[in-house]
Order: sequence, then structure tokens, then C-alpha cells
Amino acid sequence: MQALVVSLLPLSATAQKPTIDWYGFVAAQSWMNSRESASAAEGFLYLYPLDEKKNATNPDIDENGYQNGSWFGTMARLGFTLKGPEIFGAASRAKAEIEFSGHSGSGSVLYRHAFIALDWEKSTLTLGQTWHPMNDLFPSTVGIALGSPFNALNRSPQLRYEYFAGSEKKVKLMGAAIFQAANSSISFDGKKSYEHNRLSMVPMFYAGADFTLGDFKVGGGVEYQLMAPGQSISDGKILYMNAFSGMIQAQYNKDKLAIKAKTLIGQNMSHLGICTGWGKVDKTDYPDFAPLAACSSWAQVQYGGALKAGLFGGYMENWGAGKDLELAPNKEVYVVGGGNIDKMWRISPNLQYTVGNMNLGVEYELTTVAYGTMNANGTVSNTHNVSNHRLLLSVMYAF
Repeated sequence: MQALVVSLLPLSATAQKPTIDWYGFVAAQSWMNSRESASAAEGFLYLYPLDEKKNATNPDIDENGYQNGSWFGTMARLGFTLKGPEIFGAASRAKAEIEFSGHSGSGSVLYRHAFIALDWEKSTLTLGQTWHPMNDLFPSTVGIALGSPFNALNRSPQLRYEYFAGSEKKVKLMGAAIFQAANSSISFDGKKSYEHNRLSMVPMFYAGADFTLGDFKVGGGVEYQLMAPGQSISDGKILYMNAFSGMIQAQYNKDKLAIKAKTLIGQNMSHLGICTGWGKVDKTDYPDFAPLAACSSWAQVQYGGALKAGLFGGYMENWGAGKDLELAPNKEVYVVGGGNIDKMWRISPNLQYTVGNMNLGVEYELTTVAYGTMNANGTVSNTHNVSNHRLLLSVMYAF
């Protein structure tokens, strides 16, 4: 692979050979859920409990028969960082990373990162797939969900420019054009699709700033997206929908104490994994669409050295669309989680012990969702709570 990378560089740049550093981990994890839940990556990436299932004789079938678990599910992550010659007066580097998860006879392969970066003295240009800017801060959890669905979870192709101000680079200004790929917005029938973003011919735009003040760091940013969710039957015109979202975050690190917190507020944050979406506005003249909004927050406190104890808390609330949506007869509303979630919250303590290259972890999660009936404006009422108890045991060997 190194020979291939070198052969693709201009002849004038091959005098300095790139260096490659490999990294990754192999993990074995076991988990137990008290009821059926939404998840991804063969169950490694846990989200939230599903709504009750009922029949004529049992008010909640799931409570009595859908406990589930996995023993010694395996997962591996492999990546490399390549450092190359100076290009355009900047240090050049690249990164690629994939992840394998599942059990014998099944599983999945996830393409996580693949980007090129140029680092000047006070700025960085990144081109390729990596973390969405709203994902730069995430909690230190044992599970790979990293606080989702309360925290953003998104890796997307992007063109990102970062400028560092001050002699010690304590101020970072960022701008990015982001394109949807695997982590895309919700679409028809509750499926994910990047077509609404690509049909608009406009990428998502993000602008943000981070400030470092001693042991304290605070930042935030805003994102704009233009979607094309439909087409007019009468004149064939593409129909568009605007959506805005914002984020503020803070962290404190000193000695053995780490505190992190983040709040996301916005419309159609479905590409970030937040339970939002969009719907068709209920009117008889020219068709229109409206995004649904939500507020999602999380915080974590962690303390320790080789032995670390942490406590995570998350809360999400559905704010609706602010307009009446078309609920019947076609119910043209598309929301992560099905559209009948009013609120959800989680409390999750964990304990991690690191010895050499090995990390041993145990994590308990209590996640509760308030399910109900969607109102015309996208809010939810007449709710009932559904909770899941999850226990996760993990052994991870990193290199």
C-alpha cells in the first residue's frame, strides 16, 4: 500500500517517503437488554427501547418476551495515518479507517474515515470523510454509540478549513461544506437517503468557533441545509426545504477530572442521529414541506487514572414543526424513531480499567422514552414511558 501511495504522488514530491502508522483495536463485548430496542452495528451501537407491542390479551407483549443479549460479540477497528512530504508549503497527511463488527456467520463492515489534510502554521485544510464538526466532542463511554441518540453521531465527506488564532492557537475558527453519504437524512418510509441533499445541488454549510481558556474549552457552531424532499405534480418543479441547527459545547480537564457537556438545537437533525425529520405541510394549494425540531443535551463527569469512573446523562425533547402537517390519509411525516417520540432520557454510570494495551469496561444504561400520539404540528401527546435496562461488559485490546 505504501508503494501505491508513493507512486501517486508527483515526481517532485517522492524524494521524501511517506511514513505510515497503523492503529486499531480488537474488542469482545457482551450485553443484555431488558426489552427490544433500536440499535445498529449488530447490536454494538445501542440507541433506545422500542414502543410497546400489544394484542387483545396482553397490554405490553415486549415486557414479557423480548429480553435479548449477546455473549462475546466481536468487533475490530483498523486504520492508518500517513505523513507525507510538504505540499504547497504545508505538512501533508492522510487517514483511513474501517470497522468490522458482528458474530460468526454475520456482521458488517463500516467505512469510517478517509481524508487528506494539509497543515500550515496557523490553518488546516481537510478534504474527505471524517467526523461532522458537531461530533468533535463526545463522551467517554464503554459502548461505541458515544452518547447517541442524545449526541450527534455522523461522519461525512466534507471540505473543512480551520484557522488558529493567537500565539498559542487558543482560538479556532472553522468553516465547512458537508455532503451527505452513509449518515444521511431521513427519507420516505423512515429510510435514510442522501438523495434529498444531492438533489438540492447545495452542500450543508457549517461555521463554528472554539476557545481554550486554561483547563476550560468552550465552542459552538451553526449548520444550514437545503433539502429537496419532493417535486410538484402540477408543474414538475423541484420543491425545497430549509433547515437550521446549532450546537454549544464545553469541557473541563484537570488532573484526573474530566467534565463534558453539549446541547444541540435544530431542525431535521436526522443526519446527526437526533430524533427529528420533516413532513408535508397540510394544505391544498402548492405543496410545501416543514422540518421538525428538537433539543438534545448530554453531560458526563469522569474521574480517575488507570481506573476511571464516569456518569453520563442525556435528555432529548421533540419540539414539533410549528406548522400543521399532513397526517392523514397518507401521513407524509418522516421522523427518526417513527414520529411518536415526545421525550427521552438516559442515566448511565460506567467503570473502566486500563492495564497496558487492554481496557476492561462495564457500563449500565437506563434509557426511557415517552411514546405517544403525534399531533398535527408534529408534537406528541398522551404519552406513556417505555424503559430499557442494558448491561454491557467489554474487553478491548488497542494498538
